[in-house]
This record gives sequence, structure tokens and C-alpha cells, in this order.
Amino acid sequence: MSNQMDRAIQSVIDLHVLIENVFTGQNAEQNLNPLLDSFDQNFMMVTVQGQSIGLTEVKSLFSQNMGKKPSLKIDIIKSTALYEFENYCWVQYQEHQQTDETETVRTSTACIKVEGEKCYWVYLHETLVPSSS
Repeated sequence: MSNQMDRAIQSVIDLHVLIENVFTGQNAEQNLNPLLDSFDQNFMMVTVQGQSIGLTEVKSLFSQNMGKKPSLKIDIIKSTALYEFENYCWVQYQEHQQTDETETVRTSTACIKVEGEKCYWVYLHETLVPSSS
């Protein structure tokens, strides 16, 4: 695996630490800007509800929900390098989210642009994994 792909996969882990910190309110103010700076200006995502949203909606989602999920815990279960072209890396990962009320697993595919030491998320598609219960 290339250094670029290693950085992209590490970005999956790092981004979700920032997301967890923002939603739980743990150093949310300090984590919000690094989180928002991780997204490319043309970022697009398909949510688990099937909606297509852009950077404006993502910024609102995080800004308006700081500290609103104090019990949230996010774990990246596994990540797989899918494809690499120039400085774009496609990564698939499985994410386990748990709060006191809910538990979900989602499989996500992300396109991450690597520029030097910095990673920018360009595209994300999330799919819920049905619970086995």
C-alpha cells in the first residue's frame, strides 16, 4: 500500500475521532474547525437516508449539533483500500456508532484527496447495515 493510501486510511480514523468529539461536546470548539477543514470545497455525500448533501449542509450538521450526543461512541471496525489514482484514494470502511439509545453499523465508501500531509474528503456514501437481531 502506498504512503498516500496509508494517510487516507488514517484520515478515516482521525476524522471520526473529531466527529465523536464534536457530537459529544468533548473539546467540541477546538475540534470543529479541524473537522470542517477536512472536507474539500466540492464535498458531496449520500446519507444513510439516501439524500445527497454538500459541504454547506455538512457544516450545518456539525455546527448545530455540538454536544448533542454526549454518549456517542464511534469505532472504525475495518477499512479497505479500494482504488488509488493520482492523489485520490477510494477507501471503504465499516463504522460502529453507539449511544445510550441506539446502535448502528454502516458501511461507507469515501474518496479522499491526499495533498502532502493533508487529506481532504471529496465524496462519501454511507449505507446502513441491517441489524442481525
